[in-house]
Formats: sequence, structure tokens, C-alpha cells
Amino acid sequence: MDAPGISTGRHTTQRHSSAYLAAGDPDDPVLLLVHGWPEHARSWAGVMEPLAAAGYRVIAPDMRGYGASTVHPDPSDYSIEEGVADMIELLDHLGAAPGTATVVGHDYGAPVAWNLATHHPDRLAGVVGVCVPHTPPGTSLADHVDRRLYPVEDYPLGQWDYLVAHARMPERLAAEFDADVPGLLASIMRAGSPRALERPAPNASVRARGGWFPDGPPRHDPDPRVLDDAAFAALVADLERTGFAAANSWYRNNRENDAYAARAVTGGRIAVPALFVHARWDAVCATLTTTAADPMRAACDDLTEEIVDAGHWVAQEQPEALVAALRGWLSRGSA
Repeated sequence: MDAPGISTGRHTTQRHSSAYLAAGDPDDPVLLLVHGWPEHARSWAGVMEPLAAAGYRVIAPDMRGYGASTVHPDPSDYSIEEGVADMIELLDHLGAAPGTATVVGHDYGAPVAWNLATHHPDRLAGVVGVCVPHTPPGTSLADHVDRRLYPVEDYPLGQWDYLVAHARMPERLAAEFDADVPGLLASIMRAGSPRALERPAPNASVRARGGWFPDGPPRHDPDPRVLDDAAFAALVADLERTGFAAANSWYRNNRENDAYAARAVTGGRIAVPALFVHARWDAVCATLTTTAADPMRAACDDLTEEIVDAGHWVAQEQPEALVAALRGWLSRGSA
């Protein structure tokens, strides 16, 4: 990173090596930022220094299979349980005392954050999910689809079809993405708009098409509202180096993830203070136009909700608004 207030670090154990970015005073409480697919630690760069200025030691790791962290060889290495274990090892390395750290997860980082809260509530002061709500054991986001937009006969899983596609055609999707990483990222990492909520998302018909973009990505110029040239080049370079077989494997452990969630010490409840950040124009998660957030609301003891006017890539598209939502919640003593 070329930002003067952000440094790099690494923690290595026998099972995994986590590379991470850090900002803030090492003596301040840890604020752990967990990215999702297909990103890396640098995805949080726009929010790290402002959050550090609020009095936090802000840590953004490359999740396993991404960036400079270990790329493990087996798809089973990318279960949520393994991701949670990585975060516990990182908190230990940072010296985070029990009950002092706050974890923020976006996209696939959100299930890691939620499961950290249900399996290790003693380690946390609070938990934040961005875009992806908590799904307690026995619930599924596919049960909360807007059937006016996604008729069941045409879209049985609604916008969540891509989740099954990753499990059913993993080699085909990895090869498709690896063939044109810049085109893939330029096509999917676009700023949100109200129009995105008016038509079915491309994610809803991946299996029917035989891929996300089987005829090639439709765009090749990045959206500067989400990624500037330097951020785009850095993400492309990382994903071209690590490959998508690893990144996509996070979607290939559904049965194991369900069993792990069912073993949570809280029974799936979120007992620590929680914040959920809705992205108003996120056409996939669609938490403001469906009932997807209802199971989370029922399972949280202390939940705050905020809305950011952005598409799915909240931290890049609207970093100031995300920082404001986080700082407001943190300043109220929620975590």
C-alpha cells in the first residue's frame, strides 16, 4: 500500500499464513475488516484511516485464497469454520483481549463475521454485517426471494442461483474467470442504481447460461465510481496470481457450513451488539426489498440497522457513508 497511514503485516501458524493491512494505534481496540468475493484487504483501504482516527486498531486481512495469504489446495480448506479459525489466530496474534474486538464482514466476509459472533462471542465487543445478513441455522436466503421479480418457474432460487452454480460447475466457472480477470471485474464491480432493482440480476441464471459470462465479459473498462485505476490494477494482479479456483471454493462447502453453524455455542443467536448495513441498490442481497433480513432481526439481541445509498461494493463506492455508519454505531457504545 502507498497510503502513509496503512502498514502491512503477516501472521503465520502451522495451519495458515494471514497477510494483512493495519492502521491506527496498536494499543487501541481491534476493528477487524473481513472482505468477501472476489476482493482482498485493499478493498477496505478507503475506510481504514478514518476508522483508525476514531480510536481503533484497524486490521484488514487477505482472506485465505486471496492476496498474499495462503492459497490452500483443497476446496474443503475454504469452509467458514476455517475462516473463523484464521480470524481467531489473527486476534490472538494482535493481542486482542476477550470482549474487546469488533468484526466487520462484507459479502462472504459477513458469514465469517456472523459465525465468529455465534461461536466465539466472548472474543467480541460487537459484530457488523455489510450487505449479507445473518442467517440462523435452519434458514436460507433462498427462502426470501421477491417472486414478483423472480417467478419460481423461471428462477427457482431467485438471485441466489449463482451459489449453486459454484458448487455444480466449479471448474467451468474458475476457468471462465481466469480467462479474463480484468473483464470479469470490470463487468461485476459497478456502482449501484435504482434501475438495478427493477430487473433480474445476472446471478439468477448462471446455471441456465452455462456460466456467468459464457460468451465473454460484456465490459472491459472499470467503473471509476467503484475502483480507480490503481485499485483495479492491484485487484487484477492479485486474482491473476492466486486464480479463481481458490476464491470460488468459499462457495463449495455449504453442507459443512450448515453443520458448523448448527454447533454454535449461542445456538445461532447474535448475543453481542450487532450492526447491519443495508446497501440500498444491492440487487443481489436486496435486503430492503425482500424479507431477507427478518431471520437476522429475530436472532439478534441488540441490532442496529443503517442504510447506505450504494450498490454491493459499499466500501469502495461510498466509503464516507460507511465510515459514518460505523462510527455512529461505535460512538454510541454499541461495541
